[in-house]
Amino acid sequence: MHNYPLSTVAKLAALILATGMLFGCDSSGTITPSSDKKTDNKSINNNSTDTDTDTDTDTDTDTDTDTDTDTDTDTDTDTDDTQKISQTYSPLYKHVKNSDGSYGYDTNIPVPLYRGASEFISIPDIYIEPKHAFRSTWVATISNLNMPFVNSEQNFKEKYLTILDRFTALNMNAMIFQIRPMLDAYYQSELNPWSQFLSGTQGKDPGYDPLTWMVEQTHLRGMEYHAWFNPYRVTNTKISSLLKNTINNDTGQNFSTNEILALTVEQQIGYLVSAGILSADNFAAKNPQWVLSFDEKFFLNPAIPEVIDHVVDTVEEVISRYDVDAIHFDDYFYPYRITVNGATVQFGDKAEDRAMFEEYGLAGNLYPDTKQGIEAWRRDNITRLVSQVQDVIVKHNQKQGTAVQFGISPFGIWEHKANNPLGSNTPTSSSQSYSGSIYADTRLWIKDELVDYVVPQIYWSFDQAAAPYGELATWWNNQMEGSQVQLYIGHANYKHVSNAASDPAWMNPEELPNQLLYNQELKYVSGSAFFSYNDLLVSNVASLPPAQQAGHSAKNASIALLSQTYFGTPVLPPSKPWLDHKVTTLPQQAQFAPGSKNAFSWSDSPDNDTRYYVIYRGTGKTKTVFANPKNIIAKVWRGNSNNFTYQDSNNQDQNYTYLISAVDAAQNETAPVVVSATK
Repeated sequence: MHNYPLSTVAKLAALILATGMLFGCDSSGTITPSSDKKTDNKSINNNSTDTDTDTDTDTDTDTDTDTDTDTDTDTDTDTDDTQKISQTYSPLYKHVKNSDGSYGYDTNIPVPLYRGASEFISIPDIYIEPKHAFRSTWVATISNLNMPFVNSEQNFKEKYLTILDRFTALNMNAMIFQIRPMLDAYYQSELNPWSQFLSGTQGKDPGYDPLTWMVEQTHLRGMEYHAWFNPYRVTNTKISSLLKNTINNDTGQNFSTNEILALTVEQQIGYLVSAGILSADNFAAKNPQWVLSFDEKFFLNPAIPEVIDHVVDTVEEVISRYDVDAIHFDDYFYPYRITVNGATVQFGDKAEDRAMFEEYGLAGNLYPDTKQGIEAWRRDNITRLVSQVQDVIVKHNQKQGTAVQFGISPFGIWEHKANNPLGSNTPTSSSQSYSGSIYADTRLWIKDELVDYVVPQIYWSFDQAAAPYGELATWWNNQMEGSQVQLYIGHANYKHVSNAASDPAWMNPEELPNQLLYNQELKYVSGSAFFSYNDLLVSNVASLPPAQQAGHSAKNASIALLSQTYFGTPVLPPSKPWLDHKVTTLPQQAQFAPGSKNAFSWSDSPDNDTRYYVIYRGTGKTKTVFANPKNIIAKVWRGNSNNFTYQDSNNQDQNYTYLISAVDAAQNETAPVVVSATK
C-alpha cells in the first residue's frame, strides 16, 4: 500500500512530520496518493477503546540472543456524539528491490495471507488510536545488549533515565527489563548471585540495589515495570570458548578444545567456578547434577522438581520485596534446534535427558516410550513451571491485595497445521514451540489461563513465506477466544538493520506500521512490544559505512512513522479486572486554585487502592473528553500521598474542562471527576 523508493526516506520522514500524510507509489517509484487504491469501506467508532484488531524463521529474542465497577458521576444525559469514521482498505503488495536499486511495492504481486492462500492481505488506511493498549520494548541486559556495563551507581541511574526518556518520548506505558539474564540478579538476592552484566563479575556486589530505584522511577513516569526473567539459562557462550584460556589441572597447560569437550558437565562447571566465570553460590554451581548441555551451553534441567522450586522461589523473592507490576518470561525453555554442517540438530538427539525421562516420565506409565512421549513429557515439565509460578503469584496477590501479572513472550509459531490441525498455516521447515524444540505449549497456557498476557514474537514480515505475519497474528488472535488472557504482539523492529541487505521487506519503513494497522482488525490484539530497544533509537546515518546506511535509513523512517502517527498519543494499559480486589473510589475535592484556570488540587481516601491518577484536558462533553486518549495530559503516581496538586503549564488562560480519574494496580480506571471552581 503506502510505498516509495528508499531514496525518498528522509523526505518522507520530514513530510510525515509536517503534514501527517501517507503516500504510496508503484514499483517504478512514482508517488501516488494511497487513497487511489481503496478496496472496502467500514464504519468505525473513532473513540472506541477496543483494539480488535523464504528464509529460516528466527528464534532469537535476546540475541544469545480492560471492567470498571465504579459509578460514573457524570450527569450529562445527551446522546453520544461519538464520530464515525468510514474505514477504507488497500491491498498490500510485495516490497521489492527494483532494477535501479530503489525499493517499492510491486503492484503485480499482492501478498497472500500465507503461501498458497486464496486470501490476500489488505491493510486499513486509517489508524484509530485506542485508549487502552500495551506499549513496550524489551530492554535486554544479557551481554549488556541494551543496558551497557557501568562502573558506578550514578552512571547506572543516568543510563536508565536515558532509557526512560526514550520510553516517554514514544508514549510507552510499560518497561520490560531483564533482571535475571543468566541465573543471576540485578537486585539484592539470597537465591541468585549479582549479575556479571551489572558488576563485571558474577557474584560481585555492585554496592547498590538498582531494582527498587528502577521501579520507583518507572512508576513516576506512569509506566508499569515488568521484571523479565530467563528461568533456566546458565551460560550463553560455548564452553570451549569460556575455558580456552583456563589451565587444565591434569596437564598444567591451557585446555585444548578436545580436552574441554571431553570433560563431564559437572567438571566443566567446576572449572567455570574456579575461573571466576560462575559464582560459587550460583544455583548451577551448587547443583551441577541438575544442569544440561546443548550446543556447548548450559541450562537447568526443566524436569527436576528442585529446579522448578528454585525458579518459583526466585519469583516469590522478587514479588515479595519489590513493587513490580509483572513477572515476564521470554521464550527460552528447552533449547532451540541448531544447524551443524548443514544438518539440523535437536536437543535430545544425543539422549541428553533420556535418564531423566526414564526416572520421571516412564515411571507410572504416564508417557509412552516414543518420540511423541518424551516430547509430551518435556512440554509438561515446562507447563508445570508455568503453573507453579502462576500459583505463587496468585497467592501473593490474594494475601497482599496486589495485582502482579504473569506474562510470557513465546516463539511466534506454536505448531504447524501439517503436524497438528490446531496449528498455523506455516511450513514444517520452520521452527515451532510445541514440538521439535523448546517444548512450550503456549496454546494450553492461554486456554487454561495460566498467564495474564502473552506477547508472541511474530518477528517476520507479511510476505515471509516461512512465517507470514498476517497468518500468525490471525492465528494467535483466534486462540484468545473464550480466554481472559490478553494478547500483545512482539514486533521485530531490529530487522530493519539486521535483515536489510537480504530481505527487501525490511527496507520498507511501513512494515511495522502496516502490522499495527492490521492488528486493528484483530479483536483480541491489545498492544505491542518491540525488539529491540536499541532499534528504537534514531541512527546517525551519515556516520555509518555506506553498506549500512540504507537499513538504518529505513529504520529511522519507521521510527518517525511510529512516533508521530502511531504512538503520538499516550494510552493506558489494558485493564485486568480478574486481578482486582476492591472497588476503587473516585478522587475527591477536585478544585481549581482560587482565580486559576490551570492549577488545581484533589485528594484521595487513605484506604483507596489508587495506583495513579490520569488527568484529561479538553472541550465539550465530559464523556467525550474522557473517551479520547488525545486528551490525556498527565499521569500522577500516588505513592504514599493523599493530597495532590497539578498545574498545566501548557494552558495559561483557556477555559478547558479538566478531568481526573483514579486507576488501580490492575489498570481498572474509575469514572472521571470534573475539576470545579473553588467553593
